[in-house]
Amino acid sequence: MKILDKYIVRNFLATLAFALIAFSVIFIIIDLVGFMDRFIDQKVGFFIVAKYYIFYLPYIIVLILPVATLLASLFSVGQMSRYNELIAMQSSGLSIIRILYPLIVLGIIISITAAYGGERFVPLTNQKKTELYQTHVDKMKLRSKTQTKNISLQVDENRWLLIGFFDNKTNTAFKVSIQKYVQKMLVSRFDADRMIWEKEKWILINGYIRQFSNNKENATAFDELELGDIRFRPEDIAKVQKTTEEMSYWELNNFIKEVKRTGGNPDRWLVDLYLKIAFPFANLIIILFGAPLASRKTRSGRSVSFGISLFICFLYFGFIKVGQSLGHNGTIPPLLAAWLGNIFFGIGAVYIVMKSSK
Repeated sequence: MKILDKYIVRNFLATLAFALIAFSVIFIIIDLVGFMDRFIDQKVGFFIVAKYYIFYLPYIIVLILPVATLLASLFSVGQMSRYNELIAMQSSGLSIIRILYPLIVLGIIISITAAYGGERFVPLTNQKKTELYQTHVDKMKLRSKTQTKNISLQVDENRWLLIGFFDNKTNTAFKVSIQKYVQKMLVSRFDADRMIWEKEKWILINGYIRQFSNNKENATAFDELELGDIRFRPEDIAKVQKTTEEMSYWELNNFIKEVKRTGGNPDRWLVDLYLKIAFPFANLIIILFGAPLASRKTRSGRSVSFGISLFICFLYFGFIKVGQSLGHNGTIPPLLAAWLGNIFFGIGAVYIVMKSSK
């Protein structure tokens, strides 16, 4: 039985490796064509471009892995079906679930590996890719971003600055909260509608000073308040902002806690947080969906299997994007939004497996 499992795994992994390489090359070529004029205009050297795509590669692999996994399951299982190998296995008393067992185990391993890689490597390499692009293509254009949202910045050992929105053109921050903690207890906070940069100083506009002690709160209103002991500058605010792809699960989780603590709506980031877990496990769902589908004996060739895999993956990514949009808009809960694609295809996978078992 181990020989049979090794045979199935070997066919699957060979196709998976080929699909990953092929799709990665196609992805890079398409992306390179789109950015070629910018690289040429800024006279970016070959080695810088190569380094850029080396940093980009982990994200590309995690992104295309479900497509490659589906293609590998359809091709490897479909080939066994076309050559009557599945019939021979079933004639020896093996059920379709037992035949596909090694692929299911592989799906679990691939999903866990993708989740680990997405947490351990992708955020770091995405940051390095962005820094490389900003340094050699945008020429430090990071400082000229017009909008920066939901920033959390540690001012000193005990104080945190939280900003809902920052406009670099006017050096103005909106929905500002400066919070001071002593032994993890909130002792004071400055809340203001705006914070502006004037004459090398920050000025809070229209807010309250809140002091907390003995389970009591004292609040004092102000129209303007100069912050003489805040040393960071506007460009420092722009540098701290990361996209969700550049943050690990725990970084994003801590960021969401800060958004909640300042009274913001964290649903948008909760969707992206849950997706960091849901998306890697799409590989297992895809195998459960695709392998039994390919086990049915058909006369279709590899081109048909390739077309089916692309259609299913486009459908899956469509569900991911629809769920993500609905979650960002608050139409459905963030957890459901992140797992919508997996739930739909998971139900489909259970149906196909049960039907193939009969």
